Amino acid sequence: MNKTETTAGKRLITPLEEMNVIDDFLFYEMLYDEKTGEEVCRIILEKVLKRRIGEVNFTPQKMIPGISQEAQGIRLDAYITEKTGDSNAGPDIMVHDLEPDKRKSKKDYLTKRCRYYSDLIDVQIVNTGVEYEKLPEVVIIFILSYDPFDRGDMYYEAKSMLKTHPDIPYDDGVRRIYLYTDGKLPENADESDIKLKNLLQYIRRSTEENITDETTRRLDDIVKATKHKKDVGIRYMKSWEMERELKEEGRAEGREQGREEERANTEAERRRADKEKTRADSEKSRADAAEAELAKYKEKFGII
Repeated sequence: MNKTETTAGKRLITPLEEMNVIDDFLFYEMLYDEKTGEEVCRIILEKVLKRRIGEVNFTPQKMIPGISQEAQGIRLDAYITEKTGDSNAGPDIMVHDLEPDKRKSKKDYLTKRCRYYSDLIDVQIVNTGVEYEKLPEVVIIFILSYDPFDRGDMYYEAKSMLKTHPDIPYDDGVRRIYLYTDGKLPENADESDIKLKNLLQYIRRSTEENITDETTRRLDDIVKATKHKKDVGIRYMKSWEMERELKEEGRAEGREQGREEERANTEAERRRADKEKTRADSEKSRADAAEAELAKYKEKFGII
């Protein structure tokens, strides 16, 4: 597929063959296939969490509504539940959310976004009948093409703590992990850190040059198989056409709105002019009446 220009001849779309795992469309299509989707989720989670992952269920592009009709809902790129065992004392699952993200423009409120995600995930779970004391552990993982905290590191993790007594454990069950694909390894990096770094580099730039181990080679096999599916190519072009149409509609609506605003401004200006003219005419009438009244007194009594 060659690069395609828009009608304006300016912006080029990325060919499907050149897309990377971090791109929304390709990531979704890899998860859309149930078999490869589970494998992709497992590969990423095991490398990030550095442990074996149990039985999982996953939903790509999971929508969670807001707490009211007016409240904003969320769309999770990959919502994964991992079975951890049966327990009467607590939950028998863990919840994972995978979020590849290239939108650096949203960096300033990334942490607030992460907070809102975890809150709505909790609300959804409670709404299924789970009591809040049995809420499962939630792990939100952002895979980012930009450095979220500008320290140049590959791995950042946030957890709640008791600020006044940091030695006392304070576990609210939420982990927030931010992975910078081009970040540097920690000074005490071990083999698992290196494997994670290799994976992140491949997710960011899914090319032959970044196949460095068995894991990235398997992921590359899935990427190639996904890209070569005819229906995936068709869906990609349809999604691009839809995006272009929506933008064209948005521009058209913007132009129409601009014209409406211009008409509204013109009408408002006309009303202001009419109002000013009416006021001026009224003042002139009062002045003329006063002048006529004064002329009558002058005629009757002479100069006043």
